[in-house]
Amino acid sequence: MKKLLFLIPFFLYSALIPDFSVCYKKYSFITDLIPVTENKSVTFSKPSKYLFYDPFTHLYVIRHKNKKIVKFYENMKLGWWMAGIKKNAIYGGTYASKGEFLNFSKLSVDVPKNSIISDIFCRAYGIGKGGFLDKKRLMHFVKYGYWGDIGIEVDNKMRVLYTDPFWTNIKPGERILFINSKKATPQSFTDIVLLGKKGEKVKIVTNKRKYIVKIRKLKYGFTPLSYFGIKVDKNLMAYLPPNLAGKYFLKSGKIIEINHKKVTSFNQLLYLLSFKNDTITLEKEGIKIDIPLRK
Repeated sequence: MKKLLFLIPFFLYSALIPDFSVCYKKYSFITDLIPVTENKSVTFSKPSKYLFYDPFTHLYVIRHKNKKIVKFYENMKLGWWMAGIKKNAIYGGTYASKGEFLNFSKLSVDVPKNSIISDIFCRAYGIGKGGFLDKKRLMHFVKYGYWGDIGIEVDNKMRVLYTDPFWTNIKPGERILFINSKKATPQSFTDIVLLGKKGEKVKIVTNKRKYIVKIRKLKYGFTPLSYFGIKVDKNLMAYLPPNLAGKYFLKSGKIIEINHKKVTSFNQLLYLLSFKNDTITLEKEGIKIDIPLRK
């Protein structure tokens, strides 16, 4: 009797799972390349040649002549039955969460790399890799090959974490209230800034004041030290350009202080560099060298 009570709910649950077999047939031509326009395809698998690459999502855009094109839709609803569909597999679940900023949206199950995310009506909403990249972000990157940036980093409560002081006067600690007269949320920031075009002006209202900032291309690994030709890795190793290397007889060294304040992490480095007129202190083989930077 106990065994029967266990089996009944299982079969009832199985009966409720929608049949994606029609969608599987519709997308049976998909392999690792997903055709999104007549002459462009996308993939999360590294190709030999590509037009654009995004280091955050690991999305590649390649030139490719396509006879069939996947049409993508928007406005998914949480709780919808959806699946990640790839040749030889269907990963069924429900739409669980919308991705914020460049983070992937999620189904209730992990979906395979380069899968089509479909609802039960076989409408495609994105491409999968664990989670999935939705239409808006996918097609923006396919068209432009970059994400927008206004020289600030914010958290999901729209508090400014650090800034590029050579691009904007917004300061760390300010909280963004409105973006182009819309309430500031991760979604509005994504739609207006990340999906914006280079050169467009954005009106930012914080709890301190109002700003007008231009959109530029987002660069990964960027720090304000880039203006001086200095490259910095995640371990705080700084690599000096020829002019500074020759002046200080040093090609590289670990950053240990900014304005004589101790630095122990990359995020702390970005925060301290959010203010102009910095002096960086490098350490190499036990020797400390102060390098004043002015722009």
